[in-house]
Amino acid sequence: MKDRIKNSVDSYQEEIVDTLKNLIKFKSVESKAKEGMPFGEGIDLTLRKFLETAEHLDLTTKNVDGYAGHVEIGSGQEILGILCHLDVVPEGSNWTYPPYGGEIHDGKIYGRGSIDDKGPAVASLYALKAIIDSDIKLNKRVRLIVGTDEESGWEGLKYYFKQEEVPDIAFSPDAGYPVIHAEKGILIFDLNFELDIDENISNQSGYKYEVVSLKGGNAPNMVPDTCRTVIKTKHGKSLENIVSKFINKNNYEIEINKINKKYEIITNGISAHGSMPEDGKNAISIMIKLLSELDQLNIGDFVSFYNKKIGMEYYGENIGCDFKDDVSGRLIFNVGQIELLDKMIKTTVNIRYPVTNTKEEVIEKIKDSINSYDVFLELKNHQKPLHVPKDDPLVQNLMKVYREITDDQDSEPIAIGGGTYARAVPKGVAFGALFPGEEKLAHQKDEYIKIDDLYTNTLIIAHAVDALAGQ
Repeated sequence: MKDRIKNSVDSYQEEIVDTLKNLIKFKSVESKAKEGMPFGEGIDLTLRKFLETAEHLDLTTKNVDGYAGHVEIGSGQEILGILCHLDVVPEGSNWTYPPYGGEIHDGKIYGRGSIDDKGPAVASLYALKAIIDSDIKLNKRVRLIVGTDEESGWEGLKYYFKQEEVPDIAFSPDAGYPVIHAEKGILIFDLNFELDIDENISNQSGYKYEVVSLKGGNAPNMVPDTCRTVIKTKHGKSLENIVSKFINKNNYEIEINKINKKYEIITNGISAHGSMPEDGKNAISIMIKLLSELDQLNIGDFVSFYNKKIGMEYYGENIGCDFKDDVSGRLIFNVGQIELLDKMIKTTVNIRYPVTNTKEEVIEKIKDSINSYDVFLELKNHQKPLHVPKDDPLVQNLMKVYREITDDQDSEPIAIGGGTYARAVPKGVAFGALFPGEEKLAHQKDEYIKIDDLYTNTLIIAHAVDALAGQ
């Protein structure tokens, strides 16, 4: 059986690479909806191209109104789901190679989505083809379900499951190996800080430094790599000196430019997945730390609030939600976006909380901590935690497959802060696609997948299908 699956995967090596390269070239970031395109043209084109490729492989497909699609093999009452997504987060900046180029360098395919999650989706597609080619008999239907807005709300998958059956068991190759049996709960909310209406920022007087624009970040679940502030002041030399001293003291990458009697400041950080802020540098937090160096600042109250309650931390210590448990570890707190509006500063936060806690506990602690400030917490999105015990047959069967293919006998099931489609079904886990010790580049610049790892993922997924649905 192993030889038949491997021979099939080997025969499609060139096609696997070409398919992924072509999918990367579609900028499948959520954009303005159009008729029949609920998440924009780029995502729709990507979904259609993926299903078209499956049809060329003689596999059965279905496009569910542009919200999601599936590829199906096998027969039976039960369904094994493989849950992937074709949308991506914005590319960010400072890539070495074009983010939508699909270029190959040193045995790696570069591009946004290569590891999260177009690469695993392609591996899953050709894994199904390998099952068919190997004449493996199945006792379940196997559905590769591809979503279209995993990075921005999951509305596509919610719509899909209103129209289609929900898998009985599932795995999602959208994280890492070995088996991820627990995923923290996810909270996305805005902290809306009310500015003094009597001292509206459009009509300031008496301030040495007046912030007229403040914006940073691309998505809640990304560590922001840039933040931009425009300051109006008559004390330009003083501002430049403060910025220079701040750079020398902290070794941050900061730009300052004079534009029409105003000063533009750009803080540069390092992007990372919002579940792993320790892997990046938050450009928004750097900016607010810099602004705290300025006296007589028009948004000084907000700056004081941010530095006191958030600062450079990413465990929620000062804002009162530093939860942790033995299953999934510590709560993760990431500021993903910020924007100065007319009478308010909106700070968008992404939290990953431990599986033994609840959203109510987290929100209550935060509200208690900020109740003395003119700030309102507005909940935007919530996903409950996932937890499948380590001794569950789904976990054990997938662990067996992983160990047989990789020869890694030491790794054990793990918990993560990331959120995958696995939590969208009654019983699911994440399984792949990043191998232990590999560079974590999801949501970062220069995202890539090694070609060898792409093949190995295809093998593992095919064997997983055989283990979970084979007769």
